[in-house]
Amino acid sequence: MLRITLSSLLLLSMMLIVSGCSATQIAQTKASQVVSPALGLAGAVGGLFASEDESQGTQIAVTTAAAAGGYLLGQFIENGFKDEKQKEFRAGYDLGRSNSAKELYWLYQKLHQAEEGGETRTRLYELPVQYKNDGVKRVPDSILLPVVE
Repeated sequence: MLRITLSSLLLLSMMLIVSGCSATQIAQTKASQVVSPALGLAGAVGGLFASEDESQGTQIAVTTAAAAGGYLLGQFIENGFKDEKQKEFRAGYDLGRSNSAKELYWLYQKLHQAEEGGETRTRLYELPVQYKNDGVKRVPDSILLPVVE
């Protein structure tokens, strides 16, 4: 009876975890967060079936040990995922920081190139001066207006 109850409970738990893997978008968990519980449950099922001809105490001990072993294996695998993710993040961060420094450098160089007189052109516009018609004779004159482009 205990064997049937444990098998049913483990099977139900396995179905919940497997359905949890497909519903990671709804629960907002990642697949790497489900690895440890799934491997622990698989270890428990494997331990239960491996000790089917033994006494109930031995079955419980083997099932518990196999579940703990599976869970620890899952933790080891999840740690590998976390370390790899941190390395990738760091590499991307360093690359982005390097690119932004290069971009700032080249913007600074272009700014100085424009200040140092890249290609400037000066045009002179001649504007005639208009005087009032008050009877005074004046020499015609004009103003030169420089425009820098």
